[in-house]
Amino acid sequence: MIKYLSVLIVILDQLSKFVVHTTMNLYDSFQVIPYLLNFTYIRNEGIAFGIYFEGAKTIFIILPILITVYLFYLLKNEEFQDKFSQLALYLIIAGAIGNIIDRVFRGYVVDFIDFHLNGMHWYVFNIADSSVTIGLIFLLYSSIIINK
Repeated sequence: MIKYLSVLIVILDQLSKFVVHTTMNLYDSFQVIPYLLNFTYIRNEGIAFGIYFEGAKTIFIILPILITVYLFYLLKNEEFQDKFSQLALYLIIAGAIGNIIDRVFRGYVVDFIDFHLNGMHWYVFNIADSSVTIGLIFLLYSSIIINK
């Protein structure tokens, strides 16, 4: 059942990015929730938080693929057989796959979720990024609290 959640996340991620990419111009922004949330279309050619290294596009594709393969391997490891750890790994995998698809077919990742409060903005991100972040939080919780 958890596997299907991953598939759903990848589909929602790609669908949302398609809608943003086809209906908004680059850097267009519109308010969704006043003083809290905008949709702002940007393209991330780097890695997390827009970090970019000249000439590293291939690394930005190969490294996430290798990490994703390793995460699939971990799914079979005894340490990750509880449902919470499995959920965490599948969330990370789903997010990684969503962003890998963008990098392979577009050459960049479409980001659009723009949280802000009192004029302070967080980095613009997407559903795949959220899935990875939530998965990492769950994995840390599982490793530290559940498995001690």
